[in-house]
Amino acid sequence: LGGIAELANYGEYSGDPSETMTFEYAKTILGMLTEGQPHPNGKVLIIGGSIANFTNVANTFKGIVRAFEAYQERLREHKVTVYVRRGGPNYQEGLRKMKESGLL
Repeated sequence: LGGIAELANYGEYSGDPSETMTFEYAKTILGMLTEGQPHPNGKVLIIGGSIANFTNVANTFKGIVRAFEAYQERLREHKVTVYVRRGGPNYQEGLRKMKESGLL
């Protein structure tokens, strides 16, 4: 993926955020990711986290999927590749929803 010089943003969101809060946060990140002219090599978005102990991963991923849907054209224009790694309560359901969205 490259070195530190290629890292554009690191964000952290914990504390069991709601679907709406995650949606708004993800829209902010995707807006920054897709600003300007597309990079010829595309871009990479890594969604990762440790194994949550009280965050409902399915709910937070619903917010991320909604943001992906809102930005799907821009994500395709910018050739964004998304990698997801997450664990915790309902993580399988959250990953399933991401895959079913057809945006990954």
